[in-house]
Amino acid sequence: MRPDHAHLSFLTVNQALENLRAMTKQPMTEEDLLTQCEQGHCKAYVRLKLVRGLTQVSGEPGDEPESVSLAGVQQVLNVQRIRLARPGVPVSLRLAGPVFRDKDDSFDEVIRVWEALVDLQTADLAFKPADVAALADTINGVIPETYDLDTKEKASASAIIAVLAHMSGLDVTKPYAAYETMKTAAPLARVAMPSSGTIKKFFEMAAASIVPDPSKL
Repeated sequence: MRPDHAHLSFLTVNQALENLRAMTKQPMTEEDLLTQCEQGHCKAYVRLKLVRGLTQVSGEPGDEPESVSLAGVQQVLNVQRIRLARPGVPVSLRLAGPVFRDKDDSFDEVIRVWEALVDLQTADLAFKPADVAALADTINGVIPETYDLDTKEKASASAIIAVLAHMSGLDVTKPYAAYETMKTAAPLARVAMPSSGTIKKFFEMAAASIVPDPSKL
């Protein structure tokens, strides 16, 4: 993941594809990315302008659709509609995210699942950097790992990582760059790489454990 992209809230389609191609060495296309989202390997979001729609109903007695207006970036729950859309033809999207209730004058945002007819020519797809990194791990067959360490174990692991990173020239404040270097070295060491998210977690722990150099304060 490009360092300048890793700290963004959302990536554009082009930014997501740029990182996926670099991290997987595969010629990923927008259709490939959307297909992965359809299969649940990544979440797709959309930025819209001045869209209204109706909330989904549970089927319970008295639960009626409610008119709502867009209030922020939305997750797309039926990505296939976007992938199969024809140019210039609006599509009905099922969305999840912040909205304003049209009958409420307070302008308080609420989270709802809702349907809206969307002109995709005025919509911008977006993807979270962490989701893109996780998708790259899935494509690469990286084994995700879960750790549950106590306070003493975290301190010990952080110190070990900080020392080894220093000895090998890795910067613990740049976990994604370190991940790319480690991914290349992992086969030579005959070990399975954990996910980039796990590397980020432990490198951040290591960075927090380093005592600042007094001469640089």
